[in-house]
Amino acid sequence: MKLSAKIKSKRLEIIQIVEKNHALYPRILFNDLHGYDLDETFLEIVVDRTYEFMPEDIGKIQHQLEQLLDVAVYACTPNQLPDADRERLLAVAKVI
Repeated sequence: MKLSAKIKSKRLEIIQIVEKNHALYPRILFNDLHGYDLDETFLEIVVDRTYEFMPEDIGKIQHQLEQLLDVAVYACTPNQLPDADRERLLAVAKVI
């Protein structure tokens, strides 16, 4: 199954994992214009923190999404993105 299909079919579960771990608004980061189905083994997701967010929550999100989607996941917050690229990456990120 293509990664995009996995994400689409498990959208609600992804959102629940993110919200359960004190974050909101999960988005897929694109490093190029070709989309994320080119690399079916790796996914980059950015989430916004809530006021309850703790540093270990990002690791929990990453681990739980890896288990759900069966791919390696890199989860981060906008502040963890490189300053020089942050606006560009967030502008092309796809909302889950």
